[in-house]
Amino acid sequence: MRSLLACTALLLLPLSALAADAQNCKFTAARTLKLDLAGAKAVVFEVNQHDLKITASAGGGQLEGRACASSQEWLDQLVLDQRRVGDKLVVSLRREGRSPSISIGNSYAWLDVRGSVPDNLPLQLKVGSGDASVENAQSLSVDVGSGDAVARGTRGSIHAAVGSGDLNIDGGTSLNLLSLGSGDVNVRNISGDASTGTVGSGDLKITDVRGNARLDTVGSGDIEFKRVKGSVEVGVVGSGGVDLADIGGNVHVRSHGSGDIQVDGVGGSLTVDHSGSGDVDHRNVSGKVTLPRSK
Repeated sequence: MRSLLACTALLLLPLSALAADAQNCKFTAARTLKLDLAGAKAVVFEVNQHDLKITASAGGGQLEGRACASSQEWLDQLVLDQRRVGDKLVVSLRREGRSPSISIGNSYAWLDVRGSVPDNLPLQLKVGSGDASVENAQSLSVDVGSGDAVARGTRGSIHAAVGSGDLNIDGGTSLNLLSLGSGDVNVRNISGDASTGTVGSGDLKITDVRGNARLDTVGSGDIEFKRVKGSVEVGVVGSGGVDLADIGGNVHVRSHGSGDIQVDGVGGSLTVDHSGSGDVDHRNVSGKVTLPRSK
């Protein structure tokens, strides 16, 4: 997301405002970069608060876009560059020489970059409050702060961590979502296993998984697993809700508190070890159902 700096507060522009800014940018300049990929075994993008759209393709390696700012000074501070860190090529979208966040009226400075990378290198995205999308990556690691990220057609594994932002994934051989804070994550079309570590107050939706699905811990967030061909393992559930549907294998929930568990369609057995004040509703379970006595 492009940032709007007003007085002492840093505010995020809505998409409609960004579209208007794209037409009414006061100071603008092109930014291009040919990637120096010799010897690189992975490409890392530091998106920060800017916008990035990447496609992995044979022979890819060129970025282009534009810088936009409310002043020439801020325009000159907008940088698109690269550096080598070990065997990784790190590409950075950033603003250099940032002064204290004080201005009169509305001030802005952002980069909007698009391009390609080779389709045989792993990619890593570090998204702060910006927007990023990637298509056809060989494999992907993505860290999202308060921004948005989209991954489509990933041909390998996906590792992710999300704070208060949003992440949408369509395609991948496996998913390892390490953590989700207060943001939203939507995942579909995983050909292998999908595992999730900790979910806070955010919402997680995973559909169309050909392998197994696992969730370790959820606080007050809502979880939805649908059309999982394998088994589902859920660890500790606090006050959040868990909705499971069309599960091909077994379902095992170790513990849940005040949150409710909804189960509809299980090819194997359903087992809940420990239950608090929340409800466990189930139907269309082919195998054995084992619940705490209070249920």
